[in-house]
Amino acid sequence: MLHSRSRKALGIFALSLAVYGTAQPPCTMTVSPWQSLQSVLESAPPGAVICLTAGVWLQGIAIKDKILTLWGAGRDQTFFLNTSGALVDGISVSGQSIVTIRGLGISNFRDGIVANGYSRVAVHDAQISANTRYGLHALGVSEVTLENSLISYNRGGILAEDSAHVAAQSSQVLNNQEDGIWLDFASWAWLIDNTIAHNKRYGIHLYSLEGLFVCRRNTVINNKAGDFHPEIAAQKCQ
Repeated sequence: MLHSRSRKALGIFALSLAVYGTAQPPCTMTVSPWQSLQSVLESAPPGAVICLTAGVWLQGIAIKDKILTLWGAGRDQTFFLNTSGALVDGISVSGQSIVTIRGLGISNFRDGIVANGYSRVAVHDAQISANTRYGLHALGVSEVTLENSLISYNRGGILAEDSAHVAAQSSQVLNNQEDGIWLDFASWAWLIDNTIAHNKRYGIHLYSLEGLFVCRRNTVINNKAGDFHPEIAAQKCQ
């Protein structure tokens, strides 16, 4: 019989696979950078697919209690870039939201993507870089899936805390100034087929020894303070 955490993590991956087909779904609406994306999000009907054209959005967005998809033109074509100097997040998801994010670049914010409350967030084909705090920050009892994405040159790569759940697969967490992945305060993760390397502190840092639930086929190398902390974390990542 599957452990309850196993069933929940499998549910996260099932959500990810369900919303990420290889073909782009029909767009409910298409938005360009000169339009107010925040206004579009606030008025979007449940299940909306909001397609973002190539271009640069200069402000972050907040999504609360929404079910929707943000589909960019590609992580090297559709950018969220903070040029204001304000400490704001790139994409903030909260409440009881179910959000899919695909094909975006997110840079120079406080947190690139932050998930809070009871939100469920699936991130695919994203590049999250040069943010002043974390590339991906999950807290509360949020659930986040990360696939085929790059998290690099942030202060920290991924932080999960306060019972948050993170499932990362086929992604790269590289060259962050602190830990690649930090699991704190009863959070936990599934990590499969990722590369976690060249981070300036630890590759995988566990606050709780329970935090790393599944860790398979990952490459964890050349992290400056050590690949795992505490050392028992290495035993959990075989």
